[in-house]
Amino acid sequence: MKNLGTIVAAVFLAVVLLLYMCTFQVRFTEVAIKKTWGQPTKDAITEPGLKFKWPAPIQTVVVYDKRIRTLVDKTEETRTNDGKNILLTTFTLWRIKDPSIFHTNFPVSEEEGERKLRTTIVTHKQAIVGQHTFSEFVSTDAEKRKLREIELEMQSAIADDVSDELGIEIVGFGIKKLGLPQAVTTAIFDSMKSHEQAKASRYLAEGDARAADIQANAKAVEERIISAAQRKVNEIESDAQRVVSAYYKEFEENPELRIFLDKLRATARSLRTRATLILYSGQSPYDVFEEAGRKAIRPTSIP
Repeated sequence: MKNLGTIVAAVFLAVVLLLYMCTFQVRFTEVAIKKTWGQPTKDAITEPGLKFKWPAPIQTVVVYDKRIRTLVDKTEETRTNDGKNILLTTFTLWRIKDPSIFHTNFPVSEEEGERKLRTTIVTHKQAIVGQHTFSEFVSTDAEKRKLREIELEMQSAIADDVSDELGIEIVGFGIKKLGLPQAVTTAIFDSMKSHEQAKASRYLAEGDARAADIQANAKAVEERIISAAQRKVNEIESDAQRVVSAYYKEFEENPELRIFLDKLRATARSLRTRATLILYSGQSPYDVFEEAGRKAIRPTSIP
């Protein structure tokens, strides 16, 4: 019985060891390739689960993480097309697209592939920045800035270089940080300030010229209105003079009536505001309140 137990245990351990040597697990976040006598197969294993293989050294398995990774390059000075330096830091979202090609290029470790990707990013970044002007990165005019277009241009160039050659897929790319070297910051901003001040001066000059035109036009309109009003006043005065002349003829025939009306008007003007007056009726024009004063100006034809 003791020998039977030993045999059963030995068989169990042999089965476990055989399963260990002939199986491997692929998680849902991983992708794997089999290597037969050291040569990787073309088809990668992307479905998770328990998989079978021949025991080593016939077949071995290399497992890679297929999740998206982020690679941030170091900040470096890069020269633009118009000779200005900028500090540019980018980030790249990438993952292993083809494990067979990736393993063929980097059989030692994934870090080797990441270093190669970093070098490729820096190379294309410097080349593309050198094709664009400084104003396309930094400008007060939104229409001149082309950061998104430059990001897409860099992403396309990097993706074309690493997709088929290294088995890497570039999922996303962007500029994380954009700055200016301390040595040129002051000069650049002084230049931008002078440019904006020149624009402001031009706008002020245009505004002054426009204001002068508006004032001149307003002055001309004012003169035309005043001239028209003066002509109308002259016409009214002429008409009034004709009417007054007719009245004067009437007054010349009846001078007492004119004197009487003048006295009434003078009395009305003095009583126009609220007031208490003490008047001497014997003095003109208030003598009209006395019978003697009225008789003095009564026409001889009136009984």
